Amino acid sequence: MKKSIHYFIYLTLFLSYLTTTTHSWKKEEFRNCNQTPFCKRTRSRQPHSCKLIPSDVTITNNGDLVAKLKTKQNPDQDSSNNQNPDLDFSLSVYKDGILRVKIDENQEKEKEPVLKKRFEVPYVVLDNFESQKLWLQRFSKQVIDDDLLESFVVYLSDGYEVVLRSDPFEVFVREQGSGGTRILSFNSHGLFDFEQLRVKKEGEDWGLGFFNFGRKTFFVKCCYV
Repeated sequence: MKKSIHYFIYLTLFLSYLTTTTHSWKKEEFRNCNQTPFCKRTRSRQPHSCKLIPSDVTITNNGDLVAKLKTKQNPDQDSSNNQNPDLDFSLSVYKDGILRVKIDENQEKEKEPVLKKRFEVPYVVLDNFESQKLWLQRFSKQVIDDDLLESFVVYLSDGYEVVLRSDPFEVFVREQGSGGTRILSFNSHGLFDFEQLRVKKEGEDWGLGFFNFGRKTFFVKCCYV
């Protein structure tokens, strides 16, 4: 009987603690997605709305596949009023099936200087990570499915290759060969978006009063099996 009373007391105290914890969180003090502009924009994006197209594809002396990501213009749009400058794209390959993709603002703008270099988080990889790098040698061009533009194919190792697809923009790893099974894909649904840093003009309402420039840096890291 005493044990039952003890259990009842413990249960009552535990439930009281949960009730106190629940009421201590003030929902009205936090923004939901509908009250946050960048979250609303992200959720409202439709599949295959990404308008980036890789160009100037080459392999650097460091063994990386690099390209410029240009924004596809509408036929009736004046290219001189392009609000989306080129982005820098780089793809690096490492041992143990590691594929690293980096996308950032072009740091060599001629018309206007870069607002600020995006912060890159230090110590996110091991010290010897770069020593595991595989140097890419060459790429070939291939039309994927019924695409209008050619894509770029690079052999990796062990019967796998990576494809930089032009339009729609996509990066995927597949078994070697045009009909090879896809192992991993980035941006297969065309939802990728990159908001570039820009100066806040007078009278512009960004919805967030504590920013005077755009978003921060981000990386995409992928591993294939």
